[in-house]
Amino acid sequence: MRLASWLLRLGLLGLLGFLPGCDDLNCFDNGPLEASYNDGRVDADAANRAEYDRGRALGLSLTRADGEREGALDGYDAGYRDGYDGAYDTGFRDGDSDGYAAGSSDPGACSAGTSDGASDGDSDGYSDGYDDGEDSTYSEGYSDGFAAGAATCDAAAARMASGDSIRARGSVLAQTRAQGGAVPGPAAPADEQEPDADPEDLRACYGRGYDDTEDLTAYPRGLADGKRDNPDFQAGYRPAYALAFPRGEIDGKADGYDEGYDEGFAGGYGDGYAITYDGCYDGAYASAYSGAYEDGFDAGADAGYDDGYSDGYDDGDDCE
Repeated sequence: MRLASWLLRLGLLGLLGFLPGCDDLNCFDNGPLEASYNDGRVDADAANRAEYDRGRALGLSLTRADGEREGALDGYDAGYRDGYDGAYDTGFRDGDSDGYAAGSSDPGACSAGTSDGASDGDSDGYSDGYDDGEDSTYSEGYSDGFAAGAATCDAAAARMASGDSIRARGSVLAQTRAQGGAVPGPAAPADEQEPDADPEDLRACYGRGYDDTEDLTAYPRGLADGKRDNPDFQAGYRPAYALAFPRGEIDGKADGYDEGYDEGFAGGYGDGYAITYDGCYDGAYASAYSGAYEDGFDAGADAGYDDGYSDGYDDGDDCE
């Protein structure tokens, strides 16, 4: 009976995925759709009670041996979690401290930082110096070039060429407007009546009501309550739990400390390495930047003057 009900519901839910406009369906119409929704809730509530009763019945039927097996597993797992969580933080702190010391004293950190800093400083310094040098001499070169270009003209004065502004005027287009009336569709026959509710909508609202009420925790809650109220099960469970807990706690502490230490060491090493790397990088960068800037400035100044002279000459020899 339960299997048949489950298969029927599965079929209903499968159909719902193909219903057009299902998201806009109003299942609270104070009519047949709401009634179908409430039917779904009633059936789901009955199924919840049946699942709870089924779980509770199983819990009450378990034996002392069942309790011993489950108590040993649960006790070990709970002890392991407690031991792991407590030792992980301790291991992480120890690992972080040791890792930081190892990373900051790594000789490779300073050599790598020095190499990268010198390379970046040289590149950035030359580039910045070149740009500043180019800007500093362009106008001087332009002025000299313009004068030289203007000297080639027959006229006494040179002028800068400018383009004429052209304004386009568009023609005015005639516009026509078409007006038309809507043609009404054929009226429905007077004797036709809309059905009370679409069968697919009824099924959809039933499914919503069922889903809104279904309790997937009903069976495990019933099982847990049955175990709790079962004296034979508890007689085996409680002592087995108590014996297994410390064994799990010991194993959890060992694993928690080791994993915490490894993760802490990795993070601490990275932090220590970065401190040393950055210090050596900054010193090498500043030194390389200063020398490269001067070289770049000199090269940029020469190029800036030449570019300015060329542009000025081209503008100066545009004579009237």
